[in-house]
Amino acid sequence: MIFEKFKNLDNDRMIKATIGMSRAKFDQLVTDFTAAFQAHQADRLQQKEIKRLPSGGLKGVLDSDEKRLFFLLFYLKTYPTFDVLGFHFELSAGHARDYIQEFMPILERALKARSVYPERTFETVERFKQAIEKYSEIYMDGAEISCVRPTDKEKQKERYSGKKNAIPLSL
Repeated sequence: MIFEKFKNLDNDRMIKATIGMSRAKFDQLVTDFTAAFQAHQADRLQQKEIKRLPSGGLKGVLDSDEKRLFFLLFYLKTYPTFDVLGFHFELSAGHARDYIQEFMPILERALKARSVYPERTFETVERFKQAIEKYSEIYMDGAEISCVRPTDKEKQKERYSGKKNAIPLSL
């Protein structure tokens, strides 16, 4: 499996190219991911999603928190299809997808515990203003998306951007 190759890597540039962080940061994040995984399992037990914590039986391919975290970071860094991800980790595409959906909230929980999870949504404009006060410059990337033109004249005026052609003019 690809994880064994990763464990033997000693080139930090290659490690960063594979998972997006250095080995030292990965090792630190593993401890937080383990704690978040255990808390997640305890929550599932308390909410009666599961009857008991897994203890025996077949372990599966992703049998350690280190492998689970590597699997998730590899996916987030390289963004392969689930078929390709499954191929690298000896899983079916469906299992790869299921594991991504299962582990993503755990990673979010671990990053929030380290206070490094980016805030992506804001409830109010005031909360957004508070969040951006600490930055001197902010860059926003956006694109205008064309839409069906409304027939009502007033709605047309609201939607008009000032651009006349959807096709760029050649120079």
